[in-house]
Amino acid sequence: MASGISLSMIVKNEEQYLFDCLNSVKNIVDEIVIVDTGSNDKTLEIAEKFNAKIYHFYWIDDFSAARNFALEKCTGDWILYLDADERLDESSAKKIKSLTQTRESVGYYCTIKSYDSEIQRDHTIRYIRFFRNNPEAKFTGKVHEQITPSLEKLNYKFIHSDLLIHHTGYDISKEGKKQKARRNLKLLSEDYKISENDYVLFQIGQSYFVLENYSEAKNTFLKLIKSERLSKQFKAESFSYLAQISFNEFRSADAEKFISNAIKLNDTQPFYHLLLSKIFLRLNKVKEAKEEFLKSLKLHKDSSGMNSFNLQQVNLSIEELLYYGLQLAYQSGDLNLKNKMLDYLSKTKEMIFVEFLKKAEVKSFNQISDITGYLDSVTQFNISLLTHLISKYDNKEFAMNALSQLYQKFNNNTDVIKQYALTLDSVNKTQDALKLLEGNFDIVKSDPSALLYLVMIYLKMSQYEKALEILNTIENNFAQFEEVVTKVRAFKEKFFRNVRLHKSEEPAY
Repeated sequence: MASGISLSMIVKNEEQYLFDCLNSVKNIVDEIVIVDTGSNDKTLEIAEKFNAKIYHFYWIDDFSAARNFALEKCTGDWILYLDADERLDESSAKKIKSLTQTRESVGYYCTIKSYDSEIQRDHTIRYIRFFRNNPEAKFTGKVHEQITPSLEKLNYKFIHSDLLIHHTGYDISKEGKKQKARRNLKLLSEDYKISENDYVLFQIGQSYFVLENYSEAKNTFLKLIKSERLSKQFKAESFSYLAQISFNEFRSADAEKFISNAIKLNDTQPFYHLLLSKIFLRLNKVKEAKEEFLKSLKLHKDSSGMNSFNLQQVNLSIEELLYYGLQLAYQSGDLNLKNKMLDYLSKTKEMIFVEFLKKAEVKSFNQISDITGYLDSVTQFNISLLTHLISKYDNKEFAMNALSQLYQKFNNNTDVIKQYALTLDSVNKTQDALKLLEGNFDIVKSDPSALLYLVMIYLKMSQYEKALEILNTIENNFAQFEEVVTKVRAFKEKFFRNVRLHKSEEPAY
């Protein structure tokens, strides 16, 4: 076995990514081993430019089999394994050689930072990606393959390093993520049938979550939180997924219980505290909401990158935190918190939106041309706050046109849809409001306030059967919300009163 570092990779049709990957390590690895599983693009041409040793492997729906074939071809003392859509950070490339000085059997945890511009949140995961070569080391798992279990059996020492790997492969469309999840789910399910491994089951739950099959995701994570074998961190993540599902279904009591359990297991995750703050705000526990928000903000500021304790972490953007804090300040009337958030935001790239927000708050806009230059500064993190302010305009024609512009950009946002519908109704465009809500029913059906708006319009248009159907849906799905149930009962009283009145006005024959 030669000294030095071997880069081990498996590829198929990676011409889009491979050059950047190999370019990031060309000066620090002594050998590049590429195992191709059937490329028909320029992948191998790119690999040849970096003097890679190229081998071919017949794909058998098993990532570990391909990885292990690649390992067998590596001759270096140390193995670095990457995917084509990854690249080693420049600062890490300068440090990696120093980690090879030890004679011990060592595996180094590296941080893999995945980017997602669609939701504007990054995720970081820590895996063993750099380790001393050993002919007995083998990958396991048909997908989400791991080297760690094998190295554990070989009594390797695991060390947390600050090596950073950038992962761009999930910076793709929602449908692209679902395609990957469907592929992974098939292989994971086959793996789980062979060996009921909790890590594999966790990955199955994540795949269901990405596929928006929340019923199966929920069942999977409910099983995992009862496991005695699952690590504390992955159990905390399982509780977090259950909390997210419950929150999105407006089951706030369950969401609070689940995320509180996650925090008990791991209180260093900023996302957990932010979610708990949102749950408290929905429950009108404003004081507790502020406390959890400030904890999340502090954890975000204190962590430079990723806490070494967390093997998996959602990286919140500072903009997401600050805009939520601002929304919390507006809803609670906390002037100090509002000014603090605006001050933070004014020091970031969000200065244009801060100006937009201040003008919207004092209702200084009169026509659509006044806001055109600001629309590019509106994001998923600040849209709800802006929608709330615009909906309060006395000039309803302007508000309607402004919300129309926002709806074109954020047509899957519940707040935009319901405020736009209400504003349409206020300018006597009730039929348009109804069309908007009915056309987006799959989006608004999880929001009881949006459904109540729909009921209100049905009653206004004397569509009593449809109104009653929605009222029964709300009463069944949101029974835990006393305030919602009270409103539903009030609407039902109005409904029966209107029906009786309608019947009394019918002519007798």
